[in-house]
Amino acid sequence: MKINSYDIHVIFNFKELSYRGTEVINLETENGVELDAVGLEIHLVEVDGKPITFQQDENKVKIGTGKFSGNLKVTFSGKVRDTLVGIYRAPYDGSYMISTQFESSHAREFIPCVDHPAYKAKFRLSVTVDKGLQVISNMPVRGTREEKDQVTYEFHETPPMSTYLLYVGVGKFEEFRLQNTPEIIVATVPGKIGKARLPAEMARDFIKKYEEYYGIKYQLPKVHLIAVPEFAFGAMENWGAITFRETALLADEKSGFSNIRRVAEVVAHELAHQWFGDLVTMKWWNDLWLNESFATFMSYKIIDMLRPDWYMWGVLLDGMAGALLKDSIPTTHPIETKVNSPEEVEQIFDDISYGKGASILRMIESYIGKEEFRKGISKYLEKFSYGNAEGKDLWSSLEEASGKPVSKIMPHWILEEGYPLVRVEIKGDELEITQERFGLHPVPDKTYPIPLTLTVNGEKKDLVMEGKSVRIRVGQVKKLKVNLDKAGFYRVLYSDLTPVLNSELTPEEQWGLANDYFAFLLAGKVSRDEYFRIVRSLMNAKHHLPVLELADQLSMLYAVNSQKYGDIAKEFHMKQVKEWSGRNDPVGRRTYSILAMNLSKMDPEFAKSLSAQFAQYEELDGDLKSAVAVAYAVSSGPKVLDQLLTLYKQSKFDEDKTRLLNAMLSMNSPHSVVNILSMVFTGEMKKQDIIRSLQYSLFYPDVRDAVWEWIKIHARKVAEIYQGTGIFGRVMADVIPLLGVGRVEEVEKFFEANPIRGSEKGIKQGIEILKAVSRIA
Repeated sequence: MKINSYDIHVIFNFKELSYRGTEVINLETENGVELDAVGLEIHLVEVDGKPITFQQDENKVKIGTGKFSGNLKVTFSGKVRDTLVGIYRAPYDGSYMISTQFESSHAREFIPCVDHPAYKAKFRLSVTVDKGLQVISNMPVRGTREEKDQVTYEFHETPPMSTYLLYVGVGKFEEFRLQNTPEIIVATVPGKIGKARLPAEMARDFIKKYEEYYGIKYQLPKVHLIAVPEFAFGAMENWGAITFRETALLADEKSGFSNIRRVAEVVAHELAHQWFGDLVTMKWWNDLWLNESFATFMSYKIIDMLRPDWYMWGVLLDGMAGALLKDSIPTTHPIETKVNSPEEVEQIFDDISYGKGASILRMIESYIGKEEFRKGISKYLEKFSYGNAEGKDLWSSLEEASGKPVSKIMPHWILEEGYPLVRVEIKGDELEITQERFGLHPVPDKTYPIPLTLTVNGEKKDLVMEGKSVRIRVGQVKKLKVNLDKAGFYRVLYSDLTPVLNSELTPEEQWGLANDYFAFLLAGKVSRDEYFRIVRSLMNAKHHLPVLELADQLSMLYAVNSQKYGDIAKEFHMKQVKEWSGRNDPVGRRTYSILAMNLSKMDPEFAKSLSAQFAQYEELDGDLKSAVAVAYAVSSGPKVLDQLLTLYKQSKFDEDKTRLLNAMLSMNSPHSVVNILSMVFTGEMKKQDIIRSLQYSLFYPDVRDAVWEWIKIHARKVAEIYQGTGIFGRVMADVIPLLGVGRVEEVEKFFEANPIRGSEKGIKQGIEILKAVSRIA
């Protein structure tokens, strides 16, 4: 079957949250038509003005056309829901807008269609709404027609595209327009447009850079960047009408570097998709990683070209850290994984599809060279424009451009799960290097082709290690480092750390050493003393990359067992807080803020002194605001809860609300924390915020106990909010390892007795990581 076009007309009843529609589908089929439709009522199907028989079950419409080529007209109706996928109501300030979120397979909840990425078609859309409401879609408005108290918006036809990229937004919008080719339009609900200029300018600069890099112009006349008041994900790359949660789009100079960089990262990621994902789309969801890891990798690359002082490759390492962790447990999956059902798709929007994929692309780029990589990408996009492609098509393009055996190396990293642990031993004048698969728990062994990079006494060596072991004659070893710049997706365990610690390590290599040895501690491969040796060697590190990596590890270890790890965690944070307190550059301020936030939870005296700045809260830099709010909440406790709640409710922008929410959840007060979490059920907290808020409430053991009781009561209710997104499971994979300390069996039994559909994989991952954390508790 081939779908050529959809001509859709929808009439909305905004008050009743319902709509009726007709669509004319131009198609060719050899043997009847089967459309996807969920939650829709199909009233009539016609060919040439004559009704034709059809059968509808809960997710399909079967139409007996036999062999057919021409127009099929379908009349249908549907409802706007209170979910976060399909077509849904996004409330704000006593009002709401209607928005859509169709990836991966929710377009079928809006219109009957062939909801499959390979069935690309052109879309002509017209939408009728009450006067006073506006409509946004992928293409510019071609014209409007008024009739009594209604207005119809007619949109230009889209290029051929997949159903999951269609967008419809209905409501009252304010718009900030930047004259450019394409025109850049930021749209918000009323009262929020004040933070639109910065993201619009970023979008303009990113598009220009992408056009230069890809050698292909942006294909549509405009791009909308739409801040949706309730949004499950960070953003969604609908072609020409990109949607965002407010904190991932709206920012100004006062927002603080953390927020500004986050906005830049998400805007750059979604714009990368306009070529890689929208213009060229994967054939099926098993190649989802191609979309996501490429957009992740490109967003760092493009921002780095424009703002090298932001050190974006450090953010890629953060993604790599999550992927290295999730890929070291039994419940993992290859980057390219078999996908059978829509629920399975939602569960693989994870650290492996994003972080491991992006890290492998970085590894391949460093292997074939930057210019060859760029040429290969450009070739691939040109060849498959307006069509669909698979992973192997990209490898062929990269191989053609570079002359290197990309197709031979890539399948091992893409189609096999896990990654190697490389052991390095000095034997006389030789290095013995061996590999095994790394696991926090026992995992089946594998052998990987590893692009090894090392320096011995300052001399660089490169080789592809294809077997279990290799010996290299090097002479006497005084200085040694393996996996230069942590560009390879593997871990390195040294039999002797002395020549490593005697070497000049780059910030990325310091980060890699700290990250690897923390994983070895969790896996039982090194002792606590060996891990502490690494921490002590980096105690006075000057670069934010190793500093923030260790801050993250030591803060978690303090939360796990403050008796065992408290002294070294506090010593590190106190030293580093002093080191960073005077910094006035964006990276420096952000680093200080994170260190100060952590230390506030460990040291009451420090929290008290920092909280004095709360009196000037509104004047503070955005990053410092976060640290001061946490210090104030932690040192003052429940007596300031009402004050913070009032500020939270009065805040106009989500950026400010999120800061205050995180601060309140950081209190060492079980009763206060669970009351704050329960605000999601009264509408005082946005639905989109509940799940990620959980991680801020896990620092203190007593609070964890109360949060666990709260989860046992409300898990199913919270999971329902995120139904169809896979988000509940993904976040539980990060929450359970700390939440479950001291109650492994109870957590395991609870989720066995109360399985949550669509979240099974994430919960299982969380329990596996929890078991490793429990070994060192």
